[in-house]
Amino acid sequence: MKLDRKGPLAIVGSLTALSLLAAACGSSSSSTSTTTTAKSGGGATTTAAAKQDIVAQAKAEIAKYSAVPTFTAPGPAIDAAKLKGKTILVVEHDTVANALVEITKGIQSAGQLLGITVDTFNGQSTVSTIEQGIQQGINQKVGAIILVGVATSLVPSSVAAADAAKIPVIGVITGQPDTSAPGQGFGQGLYGASGPSYEVLGRLVADTAIVNSNGGAVNAAVITFDNPIGPAVIKGVQSVFSSCPNCKVTTTQDIEPQNWPTKTAGAVSSMILSNPSLNYIFPVADTIGIFATAGVSQAGASGKVNVVSDDGSSPGTLGLVQKGPIFSADPGYSAPWAGWEAMDQALRAMSGMQPGSPFVPIRYLDKSNLAGVNLTDLTNVFGSAYVAGYKQLWGLG
Repeated sequence: MKLDRKGPLAIVGSLTALSLLAAACGSSSSSTSTTTTAKSGGGATTTAAAKQDIVAQAKAEIAKYSAVPTFTAPGPAIDAAKLKGKTILVVEHDTVANALVEITKGIQSAGQLLGITVDTFNGQSTVSTIEQGIQQGINQKVGAIILVGVATSLVPSSVAAADAAKIPVIGVITGQPDTSAPGQGFGQGLYGASGPSYEVLGRLVADTAIVNSNGGAVNAAVITFDNPIGPAVIKGVQSVFSSCPNCKVTTTQDIEPQNWPTKTAGAVSSMILSNPSLNYIFPVADTIGIFATAGVSQAGASGKVNVVSDDGSSPGTLGLVQKGPIFSADPGYSAPWAGWEAMDQALRAMSGMQPGSPFVPIRYLDKSNLAGVNLTDLTNVFGSAYVAGYKQLWGLG
């Protein structure tokens, strides 16, 4: 989703982390004192005991996130009845990406329950159009503006204008939540944020490869694109691989969203054919994983190369995991839940309260816990505990 002031919109993020990951993960870690022994020809190898310890750690982390999420109140209770009749504006990056559409639907359903009008504005993947949407909210003096899938770094003057007009702005799934950082990690000028920990999702991606390889060599390729969540996913992968001397990222490639359908499969096939040791593909967004899976098949590498990604928010990607064998896992989050969390932040802002926790819970998803699940309704995957939880938190019984 490229945001470009001269063309289609893409969420901008640093790619520096990619080179750091390749460098850090491509070498053996000198800090893991009990995991390596010297080889006669030089270098290091992992002992059998150390391999199993690494696998056990990965299994334990996966198990921690494998259950259907439970609801934890993000902050103190809110007297939402006082806000009935308010209007908020949702400015969407676009209305194409499934996760963004479902997040907006979640905000709308929460608004209907609360008696709050939810207007929407389609940014059409263009910075200038998104800026128009934010200005519309300012002109209409809405109670709050929620940016869905929009990187605030691309519209700083618009966010500043909303802030000057005393209209709180909430960001959704465009960064790594961090309560100690501006905008809870989503950028200067924001009131608060809503989204999963992409670092944890990255860790679960790496954990999957380690478990599936039973401590054997993991040689992975990362496919990314310009966005602020990619570096967080990569950081998570790196944090796990730093304790796994047999694990490394051998190559990285940037493919922008508009090129995913046409270039991903070919790029993956070429990676596999040029690197016989490659056994994992890590797309930083699971929509890329659909085309990466096709690339593995195209290269005739089914059973040898696995795809592991994150987001877990659409029936299409989860269906590939459910079917197997190439797309191995897709840990993710409930998009409607992220929408309700964004509404909770808007309620707190309009009530003059401090922001709540921005974190949307994560569930690890693979074939084992997707077996037999009807994916036409993702409530079957993530549950609906948030509905009753927010109702009680907002004083609605």
